[in-house]
Amino acid sequence: MYTPHVPDLVRQFLTLFPIGLGIGFVGSLIGVGGGFFVVPLLLLALEGFTKESATAASLGIVFLGSLSATVGNVRRRRVDYRTGLVMAAGTLPGAWLGRVMIDWFSDRAFRYAFAGLLASIAFYLIFVRLKQGKGLIRGTPREVRDSEGQRYAYEVNLPAGFAASLGVGVISSLFGVGGGLILVPFMVIVFGAPTIVATSCAQFVFVFTTAAGVAVAAAGGQMTGPGLGVVLTMGPGAVLGAQLGVAAAKRVPERLIRGTISAVLIGVAALMFLRR
Repeated sequence: MYTPHVPDLVRQFLTLFPIGLGIGFVGSLIGVGGGFFVVPLLLLALEGFTKESATAASLGIVFLGSLSATVGNVRRRRVDYRTGLVMAAGTLPGAWLGRVMIDWFSDRAFRYAFAGLLASIAFYLIFVRLKQGKGLIRGTPREVRDSEGQRYAYEVNLPAGFAASLGVGVISSLFGVGGGLILVPFMVIVFGAPTIVATSCAQFVFVFTTAAGVAVAAAGGQMTGPGLGVVLTMGPGAVLGAQLGVAAAKRVPERLIRGTISAVLIGVAALMFLRR
């Protein structure tokens, strides 16, 4: 049984809590899990982590951050529960498949694939600007009225949402990330959903997706002692950061967030690609 030394755990908490704070803040702000920061950190900066244990620990942290963000969004009445539950159901088979697929990759192939994912995310953040409005396909009319009285109306095609969520579940569980940079654009472009509703719904979906991923990882012995230690020390920061991100969702300039994150992602992608 893994029994961490208390002073070591305290030092780890002092180091990783602020990182978790930033990850939770950014994740809830733009509707992503933040795992695209956690996995490279564990693989590049900490010893004793494999791709399996790093992604499992990342899923645990994303779960805590998504749960915290969802609580904040529920209080502000920004969550479309019906749509979220259907899409969450779609991610569950993908979450199982993603944990199976991770064994198909060599360590180098996984690093290269993850570096490509990071570069793609950076490209998306730099060049793509989502414009809510009329969706690409017709569906069931949906409406969300938040705690400030603002009304958001759009249409949701539930079968299409379920199908798209299968892929989100695979990517989320395989790479230990939330998958929001797929789910949020899908909801905005295809359904015409307002960005703030799409990010809230994505965080709601991640609660189920990452919980399933963690359960499969734990059953397969991929949630190691060091990984659990990271969840316990970084996770509280992600919880607090998520609450701060929800509160700041309408106040922080999007361009600043996108530019900063893109620069960091490109640097991390280069490190993962060049590491031998």
